[in-house]
Amino acid sequence: MGANSFDAFLVFALWVAAAAPIAIVFAIANELQSSALQIVLRIYLPLVGFAYFGRAWIKSGQTSGMRACRLKVRAAHGHLSVARAVLRYVLALAWWVALIEGLALAFEGYYRMAAFALALFGAPYFWIFFDPEAQTLHDRLSGTRVVFIPKSPGAGEKSHADQDQP
Repeated sequence: MGANSFDAFLVFALWVAAAAPIAIVFAIANELQSSALQIVLRIYLPLVGFAYFGRAWIKSGQTSGMRACRLKVRAAHGHLSVARAVLRYVLALAWWVALIEGLALAFEGYYRMAAFALALFGAPYFWIFFDPEAQTLHDRLSGTRVVFIPKSPGAGEKSHADQDQP
């Protein structure tokens, strides 16, 4: 969850930067309240999110948050393909949509529906406790796994030559 939180802040910043030019165009056309803007952003922003996550997962297996937490995404069998990265992203995004919708429903006073949506968000992470390999539901369904990368021996330690210098 630490890596998710770290990456969520980065993706939010990317979304703000990516949405700004589109919002400016719609503002110039006096269409900021239009449903067309909402449709464009609902399609465009998830694509921006995949550009961040998908590129990182395919290139190195790590997003910035995962690197900070020493985690890495790997395919359960073989190479992490674009198709597998897309599937993992779509499944993980669905859980986050459930969180956002659940919070929105709670603020509007629809508490039972909110509880259901929030349970949908929590389900893939709760799945870890029952999975024999402690994988999330979206990792299990997409054929990926998140692995912990141990610190390399001697990482962070100074050499003897460095310790003698002030």
